Amino acid sequence: MAARKRSRQKRDLEANLYETGGYYRYKHPQTGKFHGMGKDKSAANAAARKLNAMLLKPNDHVSRVMATDAVLFSVLVTRYRNEYLPTKKLKQTTMDETGYRLNRLNKDLGHLQVCDMSIRQLAEYLDDSFKNNAYTKHRGLLSDIFKFGITKGLAESNLAEETLAKAADEKERLPLSKKWFDQIYANADEWLQVAMDFALISLQRRSDVCAARFEDIEGGYLKLVQQKTEKFGVRAHLRIEIGPSLEKVFKRSRASGIASPYIIHRRPKRIRESKDTTHWSQVRPEIFSKEFAKARDKVPEIAKLPAAKRPTVHEIRALGGHLYLEAGFSEEYVQTLMGHSTAAMTADYTDRHLEWTTCGAGLKI
Repeated sequence: MAARKRSRQKRDLEANLYETGGYYRYKHPQTGKFHGMGKDKSAANAAARKLNAMLLKPNDHVSRVMATDAVLFSVLVTRYRNEYLPTKKLKQTTMDETGYRLNRLNKDLGHLQVCDMSIRQLAEYLDDSFKNNAYTKHRGLLSDIFKFGITKGLAESNLAEETLAKAADEKERLPLSKKWFDQIYANADEWLQVAMDFALISLQRRSDVCAARFEDIEGGYLKLVQQKTEKFGVRAHLRIEIGPSLEKVFKRSRASGIASPYIIHRRPKRIRESKDTTHWSQVRPEIFSKEFAKARDKVPEIAKLPAAKRPTVHEIRALGGHLYLEAGFSEEYVQTLMGHSTAAMTADYTDRHLEWTTCGAGLKI
């Protein structure tokens, strides 16, 4: 950034150097922050000359020619999105989440030239803009973008990789109890109650619950391919026997009066086409989460909790697994229904619902 033309009274001061009451301050041309330079005018001018030489971009013919080869970060994001992202073969939900993050990074950093970006700049951006898992996700995506940029000759180094890699956050959310489930259920609309019942009985993720169609019901079974774990094979391809509980859920869904191909459906306030749905009645996973949260926050006991501790729709899956075990079903039964490849993964969900008995051990020896 070029320095502003000095007033007549201050022409004997170097660019970006200011005097107030006999005290000199230097204004960083990139950050805009002021730094004290003491009361010695000669020393302050000398320091300002050195700083300007390092921080101000030269305004000459050579730099203007070189600048024509400079690449904006927005160009790097666009090429990453169009050339590399499709090759990763991500699930649609993951693609949507990545697209959202790319839009955010492009909006915030797209105007910058890649060659001028610094580790400090990215570190401060990540620290100021994101917390917890959002920090981890955006840092990881930035690193991937720079990695791609290096392979295309658009970046010289992976600046994001040099920023602080923070440890994953411990789970803050409280597990969803059956009591809370019932209270949320009482505040839910009809379609949301059906979705909650379906998720609780089937132990499926919100994306799989929302994707299930009536045509997937065949010969007393529901065929379901878990989107998140499809690439891991047989564990993800489930043929779920429809018992009395699931049958009741499906009958209730069919009785909605809406001719929908999806088991979980609703009549929106405004019917309009969307690239994210194949039928106007379809419920997207994020809508399931959003409406669940609305019903949840009507429960006074939950509403008093900090937002980070309130259980999300994902906790229905863990609660269902716990209820199956409590009812006497085997761990293998629950593990298979959840589509987990190991028992440890299932235990990670269900152990959060264990109730601990407080006791003493005060023997003196």
